[in-house]
Amino acid sequence: MVVSKRIKEISYAIREIAAVANEVAKSGKKIYHLNIGDPVIYDFKTPQYISQALADASFGGKNFYVDSMGALELREEIARSQNQKNNLNLHSDDVLVTSGVTEAIFFLIAALIEDKKELLIPGPSYPLYINYAKFFEGVPVEYELDEENEWEPNIDDLRNKITDKTQALLICSPNNPTGVMFSEKMIKKIIDIAGEYDLTIISDEIYDQITYEKPFTCPASLSKDVPVIGLNGFSKSHLATGWRLGYMYYHDPENKLGELREGIAKMARARLSASSVAQYAAIKILKNPGTHTKEMVAKLKERRDYSYERLRKIEGITCVKPNGAFYLFPKLNFNEFKKWNDDKEFVIDLLKTTGICTVYGSGFGEYGKDHVRFTFLPTKDILETVYNNLEEFIG
Repeated sequence: MVVSKRIKEISYAIREIAAVANEVAKSGKKIYHLNIGDPVIYDFKTPQYISQALADASFGGKNFYVDSMGALELREEIARSQNQKNNLNLHSDDVLVTSGVTEAIFFLIAALIEDKKELLIPGPSYPLYINYAKFFEGVPVEYELDEENEWEPNIDDLRNKITDKTQALLICSPNNPTGVMFSEKMIKKIIDIAGEYDLTIISDEIYDQITYEKPFTCPASLSKDVPVIGLNGFSKSHLATGWRLGYMYYHDPENKLGELREGIAKMARARLSASSVAQYAAIKILKNPGTHTKEMVAKLKERRDYSYERLRKIEGITCVKPNGAFYLFPKLNFNEFKKWNDDKEFVIDLLKTTGICTVYGSGFGEYGKDHVRFTFLPTKDILETVYNNLEEFIG
């Protein structure tokens, strides 16, 4: 059987390194998982009332196909929540509920990209944007996030990479993998450029509630005429990663997205619906957000500060302090680390020698080379062991 080229070319470093870790674990070595951005596998547990809401929906007879756009009650609550948080003017029809943000990304890129059309994405970038753009025979084009400027976008590089093939411009803030949160001033500049070139903005906002010193800026709240498609969900902030429940919303002040919206709706209908019980449980989350997110962020801030201080003291490593999400993206100086040729070789050797599982930066695109992505989700005692072992490994 001949396998399609599009399948052969898919690469997802975050999960591929996990497969290597599984092989290492068979030898009996303890694995320290700093590769997966899943709070629930650490000491951040799904609140009881959220789990109960899921059980209630299941036992309460909500186990049926719902509207392909999402249960109306949930779409109304999402619109209300977004309007309240970000001063938007969304209606239920502006919301599509998806099986995680992953499905929303799939829908969007399927609807926008073909025949070498281009998707402008921040570099380094979450691998899925790169993979899906290629999967649909398009071209992912990375605009530089400037590490020397705390990973803020290089606005000149962004502008220079817009062509007549550019279909949309992605903002991912807070960012995966760098943890940067774009400033309001920078987002306004990006919106102005998108307006100048008549581009739609895709805004990945899955980490919008996991922020530290700086507040989150919602691009749609700043856009008067440029269409913005926001992506969000319940996985990270509400500790429901396994539910696979996300959504997209359309901020479309001048009604430019009609054909795109109808095309995506057709795709949604073809797959029937996202999980019904998860959707009805999520209604209760939005009506009663609880305190778990605030408590999680307080813990994460301590772990971020500890991890950052440990990394920055290691000779040959430099690191920008993240102000959102739960990732560090340090740079390795291979002029000093001559034992390894590149970041992937370093990460695999680190894993096999110490059990520390991270992700090689080159898996996040061209601008990720010579970097490593760490999560700071584990407890402080685990992080202490990790960084002690890392220091010994580097020597």
